[in-house]
Amino acid sequence: MKLLTTLLIAVLAALGVYSARRRIFFALKTGAIVYVVVLFVRLALDMGSLADRWDQVIWPIFIMLAAWVVLWFATTLYQQRRETRKGSTSASGAARRAR
Repeated sequence: MKLLTTLLIAVLAALGVYSARRRIFFALKTGAIVYVVVLFVRLALDMGSLADRWDQVIWPIFIMLAAWVVLWFATTLYQQRRETRKGSTSASGAARRAR
């Protein structure tokens, strides 16, 4: 249940950022950061009773790390494609102005 409420808090934060800024990648990054922060705060609050439940903590951390790697790769690839499109668009625009 704690995992779902943590996810709900992160989704609500991402939705709030998206509604304010209308930038999907910024909202996704914000939601991911909020999820990580809330997850670690909840883990820190439960640290006393955590010693017996390491098997329950490892899977969420592994899934979160895998999701972070996938999102990092996707946003890096998107940024590279966007920069190459900008470069080709500005070069063709400069050639048209020179004519």
